[in-house]
Amino acid sequence: MRTATPLFWLLVIIGLALSLWMALHSQVMPDQVNQLRFAWHVLEEGEWLPHGVPTSAGGKTPGGLIAIVTAIPLVLWTDYRAVALSIALLNLGAFLVLERAIRPAVGPAGRWLVLLLLWLSPWRIAYASHIWAPNYALPIGMMHLVTAIAMRTRRSFWATLAHVLLVGLGVQIHLGLALLGLFSLLLYAGRVIRVHWGGFAVGVTVVVATLGPWLQAAAADPSILPGGWGFPFRGLVLISPLLRGVFYVLRTGSLSLPGRLFHFDFTAAFGADVDQWLAPVATALSIAAHVSVLVALWALWRLVRWGWRVRPWRDRVPSRLRPWLRTYLLFGWVASIATFAASPTTIMHWQTLAVLHVAVLTTVLPVEALLRLRRRHPRRLIVLWAATTVCLLFFLAFGSPKYRRGGRDAAVAILTADHPLVDRYRLREHATVVIDPDHEWISHDSPP
Repeated sequence: MRTATPLFWLLVIIGLALSLWMALHSQVMPDQVNQLRFAWHVLEEGEWLPHGVPTSAGGKTPGGLIAIVTAIPLVLWTDYRAVALSIALLNLGAFLVLERAIRPAVGPAGRWLVLLLLWLSPWRIAYASHIWAPNYALPIGMMHLVTAIAMRTRRSFWATLAHVLLVGLGVQIHLGLALLGLFSLLLYAGRVIRVHWGGFAVGVTVVVATLGPWLQAAAADPSILPGGWGFPFRGLVLISPLLRGVFYVLRTGSLSLPGRLFHFDFTAAFGADVDQWLAPVATALSIAAHVSVLVALWALWRLVRWGWRVRPWRDRVPSRLRPWLRTYLLFGWVASIATFAASPTTIMHWQTLAVLHVAVLTTVLPVEALLRLRRRHPRRLIVLWAATTVCLLFFLAFGSPKYRRGGRDAAVAILTADHPLVDRYRLREHATVVIDPDHEWISHDSPP
C-alpha cells in the first residue's frame, strides 16, 4: 500500500480535531500558570528570564527557551489556549514526518498500528493538548527518531545539526529530555548513527550560546542549578525508582493512564444525572485498561529476546530499516534504564514522555509480524484496543480535570486570581485558575 487510504487520513484529521478541541477547552492550574509567566515577562515586561521551570531535582531548568516557545503563540493570539494549540500542531507535524520515515519498516498493516497506538494514543493526545513543559517532549522525541534515521547510513550535516539542536535545546524546555542525550550517545557508540562533525560542532555552538545567560545567572545565584536534593544513582541504589521508571515507559506504550486523569466529572458537559452513572463507568474502564500493560511487557520481552540473539552491539548495524529500527528501540530502552538508574530523584510519568514513541513502536513491530502471519488473536486484540481507545478519549475530552471547567469540586478548585496575566491571556473566561493565595508561582513539577 504505497499511498494512504482516505480512511487513514480521515482518522488523522479526527485525531487532530479532537486534540484541538481539547486544547481549546484545556484548563490552567499552577504548572500552566508557572509556564505562562515566562511569556508574560518577555511580552509584557521586556525581560527574558535566563532559566526555565523548577525541576524535580531542585533548582531551575537550564536556559530560557521555555519563554520563547510559550511567547510565540501568544504573539499570534493573545489567549492562553494559543500555547496549547501550538503543542497540538507540533505533534501533528512530528507525527506526519515520523510516519513517513518509518513507513518502509512497518509495512501497510504497521502504518495502521502506528496510527492507532501512537497518533490516537490517549497518552499522546492527553499530553499534547494542554500547556505544560513536559508535553514538548512528545514531538521532540518523535523527531529524534526521524533525524536518527537520516543519520543511519551517511554523515549528514543537516540531520546531525537538527539532532543536536533537538537534544540541546530540548533540555532547555524540560530537563527530562536529557534522556535523549544519553540515547544519542549510545546510538553513536553502538554505530547505529553516523555523525557529521561539522553539523555537530555548529549545533553544540548554538546550544552553548543560548545557555550563556543561564551560565551567568547560575554563577551569580547557584540555587538555580538543578540537583538540590537526592543523590546520583539513587535509582540503582534503591531499585524501586528504577523499576518505577521502566514501568512508566511500559505504560506509555499501553492504555494504562495516570491516576491524575481519572478524576472524571461529566456534570459540566452532560449534567448531574448523566455524570452519576457515566463517571463510575469511565473510572472502571480506565482501571481495567491497566491490563494492556501486559501487551507492552510481552512486546518488550520479544525485543530483548531478539537483541540477545542478534546482539547488534557486536556486529555492524544492518542498513535495512526494520532491523535498524529494532536496534534503535533496544538502545532506547537501555538509555531509559540507565537514566532511571542514575537519576537523583524518583521518576515521574512525565519524565518518560520523550520515549513514548519507543514504547509504542516496541509493540507495533511484533504485532505487525503476527498480522502478516494472519493470526486471529492479534486482530481481536486490535479491535478491543481500538474500542477502548475511543472510550478513553471520550472520557478524557469531556470528563478529565485537565479538559473541563467546573464540576462537583468547582467551588474548591476556582480561586481568586488578580495577577494581570489572568485577564490578559483570558484565563478567567475559559479556565479553572488555581494560584497560590499569596500569588507565589508554584509548580507540581517541583520536589516535595
